[in-house]
Amino acid sequence: MQPGLNLKTSEISDTHLKGKHTTTFAQMHFWHFGGNVIDTPGVREFAMIDIEKEEVQHYFPEIFKKREECKFHNCLHINEPKCAVIDALETGEIQHSRYATYIKLMDEAEEAAQK
Repeated sequence: MQPGLNLKTSEISDTHLKGKHTTTFAQMHFWHFGGNVIDTPGVREFAMIDIEKEEVQHYFPEIFKKREECKFHNCLHINEPKCAVIDALETGEIQHSRYATYIKLMDEAEEAAQK
C-alpha cells in the first residue's frame, strides 16, 4: 500500500493459506494518503463480533450511500430486486473487492447469529 516502508514479509502458509507471522513488536505506520495502521505480532486477521447483519452496510460508505436508492428499505444487497448496490456493482461504481468483503462480513455476522 505504501512502497518504501521495508516491512518484513514471509510466504503464505501452504497448510492454512494465510500469512506467516513475521512481526516481533507492535508498530504504527502512517500512510502518505492519510490514516494509519498498527502491525501487531500474533494477529493474522480481525473479525466482527456482536454486529447484526443489517448493520454491516454501515461500515461501507459507498454501499451505505447507495442503499437509499434501493426499492426496499430493508435491502441487504445480496439478491433483492431493484437493488441499487447490485446495479452499482455491475456498472463498476462499487468495486468487486469491496463487495466481496461486504459479503464475507455478512456471512460472518450470520454465522455468529446462529451460535
